[in-house]
Amino acid sequence: MRICLIADTHGKHDYLPLPEADLLIHCGDMCEFSDPRPDPLGEMDDWFKAAPAKNVICIGGNHDRSLERRPAGSPPPFPHATYLEDSATTIGGLTIYGSPWCPNLPGFAFYATDEQLREHWRKIPEGIDILVTHTPPHGILDTPSRSQKHLGCPILLEELKRIRPRLHVFGHVHAAYGRQQVGDTLFVNAASFSTGSHEPRPPWVVEI
Repeated sequence: MRICLIADTHGKHDYLPLPEADLLIHCGDMCEFSDPRPDPLGEMDDWFKAAPAKNVICIGGNHDRSLERRPAGSPPPFPHATYLEDSATTIGGLTIYGSPWCPNLPGFAFYATDEQLREHWRKIPEGIDILVTHTPPHGILDTPSRSQKHLGCPILLEELKRIRPRLHVFGHVHAAYGRQQVGDTLFVNAASFSTGSHEPRPPWVVEI
């Protein structure tokens, strides 16, 4: 399966050319924190519909207040994409689990305390093929451009020893765009734009 990986489009998705793929995965931060658009989720769904991908999966990120504020029991936010929030789906025989939570950002969307993060990450089952989170794990593709401070989640890193996905894709730390193989897991930071830039980076494409 040919999989296209993107993240952190922040309303600039129209600048991002997409290759053809069997599956497109968006790792959150589709919106801006204070998004001026009247219907950012509707715009995003139109873009998902037009994407050159047979299937689309997405999660929320710390800027996606429009997703976080959806009333409980409301219909799925994207008619043309599968939205995952502490949930899984299977496409082409691959099990994909998505979760949007982030540490250290009180006041932002999908913020969780350490205790809440432990609860969320423990829900992730072993044996999945692809894990989609917004935050990186601590120490893997998680350093900003002006610092060597790690911004990823150490609790997630610990749980990955149990989960051991084949592919773990995320974004959030824009400057750490890249890929890294650690043991049996391929890690990809798919942040599509540098902070403040309208010049897109190439989407990552992987084959599973």
